[in-house]
Amino acid sequence: MRLTAYLCFLFSLIAPSAFAAPVPLDDLIRHPEVHQVKLSPTGTHLAVLRQFEGERVLVIMTLSPLKITGSLRFRGQEEVGQFYWASDDRVVAEVMTKRAALEAPVNYGSLFAINADGTRGKNIFGYAAGEQQTGSRIKKAEATYAHATIIDPLVDDKNEILISTYPWARDWETHGDVYRLNIFTGVRRPVVGLPQVGGRAYTDGRGELLFANGTNRKNEYELYAKAENGWEQVTHPILRHATPVGFDHESNLAYLVVDTPNQTQALITWDAEKQVVEKVVQDEITDISDVLVQPRSQRPIGVYLNPDYPAVEFFDEGEGFAPFYRGLKQAFQGYHINFTSFTRDGKRGVLQVSGDRLPGDFFLVDLESKKVDFLLSSADWLDPLKLNPMRAEHFESSDGLRISTYLTFPANSEKAGKLPMVVMPHGGPHARDFWGFTRDAQILSQNGYLVLQVNFRGSTGFGDQFHNAGKNEWGGKIQRDIAEAVQWAVAEGHADPERVCIYGASFGGYSALMNPIRYPELYQCAAGYVGVYDLELLYKEGDIRRRDRGIAYLSDTVGLDPEHMRANSPLYHTDKLDLPLFIIHGEEDERAPVAHAEAMLEKLEAEGKPVKSLIVEHEGHGFYNEDNRKLLYTQLLGFFDSHIGVGAAEQ
Repeated sequence: MRLTAYLCFLFSLIAPSAFAAPVPLDDLIRHPEVHQVKLSPTGTHLAVLRQFEGERVLVIMTLSPLKITGSLRFRGQEEVGQFYWASDDRVVAEVMTKRAALEAPVNYGSLFAINADGTRGKNIFGYAAGEQQTGSRIKKAEATYAHATIIDPLVDDKNEILISTYPWARDWETHGDVYRLNIFTGVRRPVVGLPQVGGRAYTDGRGELLFANGTNRKNEYELYAKAENGWEQVTHPILRHATPVGFDHESNLAYLVVDTPNQTQALITWDAEKQVVEKVVQDEITDISDVLVQPRSQRPIGVYLNPDYPAVEFFDEGEGFAPFYRGLKQAFQGYHINFTSFTRDGKRGVLQVSGDRLPGDFFLVDLESKKVDFLLSSADWLDPLKLNPMRAEHFESSDGLRISTYLTFPANSEKAGKLPMVVMPHGGPHARDFWGFTRDAQILSQNGYLVLQVNFRGSTGFGDQFHNAGKNEWGGKIQRDIAEAVQWAVAEGHADPERVCIYGASFGGYSALMNPIRYPELYQCAAGYVGVYDLELLYKEGDIRRRDRGIAYLSDTVGLDPEHMRANSPLYHTDKLDLPLFIIHGEEDERAPVAHAEAMLEKLEAEGKPVKSLIVEHEGHGFYNEDNRKLLYTQLLGFFDSHIGVGAAEQ
């Protein structure tokens, strides 16, 4: 599909959809068919991560014509994860493993390499990469119990990549290492050890190590610069919490995103030789989501921002790339665009276009001829005309904070008056909601519900002060922000105050029960999905407490006082839950173990509370199997329907 045809399709989205039938649930619970597309350094091949027969596989094809030359599909319990072009004709992929008791695959840190023609496939890092050493002096790959992160593909080196490793060990004493890893043999050459736990190393984009980061025993972030004999901690006050994002070889400047006290993040440059820091970009409302680079030199020239809708701010015209990007943005107006990859010469790239009604389409862009050609769609069975738009709005909290929200309205809502509403607080809590395609919001809005998402205090992306305002406020001011968002939506005339329910996952599941405890007058029902219901249990069960820095995180965010934790745990306030409840959980959840749901259900049932449950075996922190997803959403929609939907009206 050429760009002109695609633009006609985009403009058709303006047309009314008064008679559009709802999107079938089966279409919304499906995994995307295409997850990612990347162009090879020479531009001759595409590597595509796609869904095939229920698992993720890698397909490599020539570009002209589109013809498959190789593929990677593991046998047994393994699937393909994220991938990278390591040279002109070889790809390195992360290996995802399905445990016997868990539907969703897990990344244990292994790497697998394969040629573009499908030959010479080999495990090159991880627990399965070892080879027998007996009787030979030739060094071979060794089994390693660690996670590997590719920090530089060294695309000009045909044989090696640079990796940063992180051991499976969970203590403060075991640090990772940087290696040069042979992408054909799996043989590693040590480069340097890492200075702290939980971090990684960064290069100048040409294989030269510049920085490393990590956390200390107090769970405080630390940045280190490469020195002659190892690492030196960066003590410059502005760089105390900085993440390297790029390097300009002409000016010899490093680009870093820094957290600034009581403000949003800033992009700065650092001249290490002169010890000079200069601010480049800082938005008043939002942090920096990512950087845009000049395609050929790879130096940063702009930043992605997400105050409400996605935005881009350029500080460098990038030899004509910035105006070209602005033209693309205008052509795909109302959508988010980003390049997944460029050729080495910067002349071609793969563009991903996505939005609230578009999970993602991929295009081949020729930066010289300005030609844009359609390649692949993430979910071509979804018709954007039938999906519902997401609107960004904000209000001021009772103590003066700017709270951003997203509203997804059902079709023809302008004729429906005040709507039944489902409040959907996000997980984390140190995460955030973004404008874009959201499966849960589409499923609920397709069935007649207004969906309200809230970036409450403690959410990331809105600066240091806003983030810190959520510490030790899980059951306090965070819940007040959610309640005030409900009151705001009602006051704006969007929602019927007599038909409001709350539903969320993880920390959102916690809030789904905690908010009705604090504000019982607001809700007619509540559904908690893989939720945390006993804060003390976080210290006793689950994967967070297994690492020293996980304990440090918990003490910083929920505290150590048992009385405070019980005062802010739904489990100890079930007497205040006098509304219909739905508890959903996966038996193999390691982040919020099923013990949270079991304890909650036992107590609610003993008290005779109106509660239903769905506990699914082999699922973890969010359901992965499509049949289980259908079961979840069918029951969830039935639950809402009986209390605030058509079913409630008929009772």
